[in-house]
Amino acid sequence: MKSAGVDFQLYYNQQFQSVLKGGRNTGSPRGSASFDLILIFDLEKLAALSGTEALVHAQQNFGLGVNAYVNGLTQVNDDADGHIDLHVGQAWVRKHFLDRRVSLTVGFLDFQTIVDRNAAANSEDKQFMHQMLDNNPLVPLNIGLGATLAIKPIPEYTLTAGAGDAESVLYKPGFSTALHDDSAFFAYLEQEIAVTLPSVGGPLPGSWRAGLVYDPRDKSVLLDEDEKPRTRTDDYGYYVSADQRIFREQAGSEQGLSLFGRYGYRDSRLNRTNLFWSAGVSYRGLIPGRDKDVAAFGFAAQTSSAQYRHFVNETAGTEAVYELYYAIELTPWCVLTPDVQYVHNPGAIDGVGHAVTAGVRLRMSF
Repeated sequence: MKSAGVDFQLYYNQQFQSVLKGGRNTGSPRGSASFDLILIFDLEKLAALSGTEALVHAQQNFGLGVNAYVNGLTQVNDDADGHIDLHVGQAWVRKHFLDRRVSLTVGFLDFQTIVDRNAAANSEDKQFMHQMLDNNPLVPLNIGLGATLAIKPIPEYTLTAGAGDAESVLYKPGFSTALHDDSAFFAYLEQEIAVTLPSVGGPLPGSWRAGLVYDPRDKSVLLDEDEKPRTRTDDYGYYVSADQRIFREQAGSEQGLSLFGRYGYRDSRLNRTNLFWSAGVSYRGLIPGRDKDVAAFGFAAQTSSAQYRHFVNETAGTEAVYELYYAIELTPWCVLTPDVQYVHNPGAIDGVGHAVTAGVRLRMSF
């Protein structure tokens, strides 16, 4: 089908997790699952539209997992979204200009696939399960109607500017919000630099990104109780995201070690948490004879703002997670991933019992 202009991808993920200690509840494992169908259309082949492609991503979700048992600010399983009927996760058209140096994408977008990307920590389906190790929680990665413009004047540099419907409702088309009444849009501006390091084993690729985000949602300003309540709609933030391979076992091999990290900042007067950082390592082929297995460890934390601690809850602190996984490739189309997490201060409230979770994920690709 791909030679004719249509690429077909089908994925099924099944997870089981249990809270072994702490959190709000401990108990038996709870399951969750997701089903993804992705169709990519080469419109140059199908409709003689030069430099044009389209994508449709349909998804269905099952089960809540143990997210509520841990009761954190963010999810220990970012793929456990409850029972959601088949819906559109992405649907867009992309047009390339100037020998693909400029690309415009318009449609129903998932900004997780556009900004704040990371080669080692960006997919709850294949990599870390915890939400803080999939993306930066201080970057509002919108899902809804929007547009992005990517400019790539040289192979090593990309500038991406985008806007997405700030009033979008998950799993809804978005026409009643983005194109109705007084619309508001998230705005993103991100620079990406590709860095390739030399080594005896061959080139070591990496990507370094820095971005700005504008959040137009109406937010209450954190004030003392004797001050007059007021709101603002001009919340800004900045973030960085980097991944870099630092060791390759031998030339032509994908086995080796990669590092990753993220940082984010938001206005402390408007946000419950305003600082975020994460870091970790990923190694492909750590065990001899298991060249395609991936072992990874990551740490992430978000900290309550000074204003939130002062005006709202003096016991507010830092929520942090440590996660270790080992992805075992049973076959080219089936991967089994045991996963262990330790969550410090779920909910970023000092004194809440730390949580330990253990689980396993099965991913099948067709």
